[in-house]
Amino acid sequence: MNVTFILYSIIAAVIAITIHGFVKALISSSLGDPLPKRDKRVTLNPIAHIEPIGLVFMVAFGFGWSKPVETATIYYKDRQKGTLLTYTIPSVACLLFGIVVYTVMTAFVHSFEVRQLLLTIALFNMRLALFNVIPVYPLDGAKVLSVFRSPNQVITMANSQTFMQLILVIAIFLGFVGRIINPIISVIFAFIMQIF
Repeated sequence: MNVTFILYSIIAAVIAITIHGFVKALISSSLGDPLPKRDKRVTLNPIAHIEPIGLVFMVAFGFGWSKPVETATIYYKDRQKGTLLTYTIPSVACLLFGIVVYTVMTAFVHSFEVRQLLLTIALFNMRLALFNVIPVYPLDGAKVLSVFRSPNQVITMANSQTFMQLILVIAIFLGFVGRIINPIISVIFAFIMQIF
């Protein structure tokens, strides 16, 4: 890695983490949950959302996570719907943001340096979005999956989380996560390229 690529990766990772954390806090707060505001997470200040190890993983391996947003589903009028909205919309927001950034880059930007920065921002946002689908805590997929499982199954999931987290970290180290997610992003990028 050269210095410029590391700098671009840090910028991109911080942007992706901030968008994801802010949107999750905003959605949960809008559904009546007081915890995100109490914890000062309804903000675009990156410091509120960065989890150091997650940031390092994103910069070093392309996949990482933000600081978990503490939520309380008891405040949602409809717990199932509220949980689904809170834990799916942040990834959708990151995915759409990445698509918009890549589209703008493809259609309007000619500077090599700016294109590299925008490409990295698009890539990291889309990676974070797709990575969060994985049903392992603290990723959003775990919360989404719990909505569709019985209380006993949720307890079983919770008891296996430490082991699953270890497997996930190993999968990131060995590149297995990238081999699954990066081809999906490549297909999206190729589709956008065809349009322009």
